[in-house]
Amino acid sequence: MCNVYKVIELQLPSFFNNFDPSVAAALFPSSVQAYLAGLTFALAASPCSTPVLATLLGYVAASKDPVVGGSLLLTYTTGYVAPLLLAASFAGALQSLLSIRKFSAWINPISGALLFGGGVFTLLDKLFPVTMTM
Repeated sequence: MCNVYKVIELQLPSFFNNFDPSVAAALFPSSVQAYLAGLTFALAASPCSTPVLATLLGYVAASKDPVVGGSLLLTYTTGYVAPLLLAASFAGALQSLLSIRKFSAWINPISGALLFGGGVFTLLDKLFPVTMTM
């Protein structure tokens, strides 16, 4: 049996071979740790969120209405942060969700079948379009 993950072996940098996160955590208070974690996530999400935020800021600046602009920015911020708050709120319930793992073997085949079926349907619809007349 061929292991797909061993086809291309990459030698990753070994900067953090001797890195102990518990020692690093002792160096900073929890508020600084939380700030650094948020900063890291912000840098990772910046390429995805910057175009949307720039467009929104341009619209808000062009509208010249502070109430509309503030409400749009508040809505954007709420939508941006809500998944993170939701994930953090239910992190404790993760242990009980692990009991569902026995059904996770079906997720990839079912998702693949749905994706394949959608592709076949789209292809057949493009090849043999159905026109509805009433």
